[in-house]
Amino acid sequence: MAMTETSASFDRRKPARWLAALLILLGLIAAFLVGAGAPANVCASEAPLQLKRGVSIHEWLNWAPVTKSGHYRWPPYSDLDDWGSTRDFAQIKSLGFDFVRLSADPGPLLASAGTRRDEALARLEQAVELVTQSGLKVIVDLHPVSQVQAWSPVALEVSADDPMATRYRSAVASVAKMLERAGPNRLALELMNEPQYYPCDGSGGREWEAVLEGLVRVARDAAPDLTLVVSGACGGNITGLVQLDPAKLRDDRLLYSFHFYEPIDFTHQGVAEAEDVKGAPWPADAVAEPLALIYSKLLIAGDEGATASGQAARIAEVRRYLDHYIASGVDEAKLKARFDQVRAWARKHGVTADRLLLGEFGVMAANDQRGGALDADRYRWLSAVRHEAEALGAAWAYWEYSNPHGMSLTTADQSRRVDPIALKALDLATDTAALQSGH
Repeated sequence: MAMTETSASFDRRKPARWLAALLILLGLIAAFLVGAGAPANVCASEAPLQLKRGVSIHEWLNWAPVTKSGHYRWPPYSDLDDWGSTRDFAQIKSLGFDFVRLSADPGPLLASAGTRRDEALARLEQAVELVTQSGLKVIVDLHPVSQVQAWSPVALEVSADDPMATRYRSAVASVAKMLERAGPNRLALELMNEPQYYPCDGSGGREWEAVLEGLVRVARDAAPDLTLVVSGACGGNITGLVQLDPAKLRDDRLLYSFHFYEPIDFTHQGVAEAEDVKGAPWPADAVAEPLALIYSKLLIAGDEGATASGQAARIAEVRRYLDHYIASGVDEAKLKARFDQVRAWARKHGVTADRLLLGEFGVMAANDQRGGALDADRYRWLSAVRHEAEALGAAWAYWEYSNPHGMSLTTADQSRRVDPIALKALDLATDTAALQSGH
């Protein structure tokens, strides 16, 4: 009789006991995952803004006019007419892009408060609205530049408890709040372009991660539904990204961005110390090196103001540059290996493909007056990078739409003639009439 009563009693309590055991088990699993650093976005309830193919616009809002005294003109930022027109946005849309990465110098925001900051925010909001009216989505990229040293990228490379970091968080929160009001279904905010935070051995990344946690927190408090774009330290490249721990950011609506200009000896020939280099090949090929040296010599010979000894020294420097580059042996296999690092990092942290963004990539184009890559090599590199990004399932943004410096989809003049080499490499519209007429 006692056993019968015990069995009956057990039967009545069994569902409750099993439920309790299940809850305990789930609690232990959750505790383990938190302890192991499981990413907050594995079970994301909200997807970030969906993007596919974009292009950066840098020359419009990223060089806010400065007075002779070295202060920003007020209200800040250039008018659209100073850079282009709404026809540019229509052209971007017609070429097959679905978003613009619109870079804006945060300096005017950092230099202001109260009603003056409101004026700066209003200018940014007007600019964003002009772009979105064309049907394009927009990433507002807070992109520090050095024209006012107080707000330069180097000045912003501080610890999370530095007064400058506090000021920057305030500016970020202001922009996030404005964009949330303007439309989170078509807008995103990139918290800082290419965070410096070197060296790339991980030590700079730890300091940046602490800063980034604060930026994500204040932006999310100001804009609960806005997609935020984040990147790692080390100038925002792949090395910086794979050192980033997404679990520490604990946010579902993040895009993880990385920039790619590798090998820089190829992409940045014709710039700064490599301004005399023209025709360095892709992939690095010793057979093509003599031709690159000839192109470079012809470029140097065109400098009529240079002395014979000066030209000889420059040619010797180009030769050293090309020897170093060719010896690196960079090719598509090494390029793919870098993207495989992103793939492994995403898999490790449960970051889905729709949260990956190749935020910048491009290569200097040569012409008669400057160094840079030849068309065939430029096409091969751009096409390879685009393919790798799309194989990841990542969105991408080409650098950039129109500038006078050689990494441009169109001319910087008002004709806005499109570069057919870049367009073909990006697998975008190649309507011959459009290419010939500009707009």
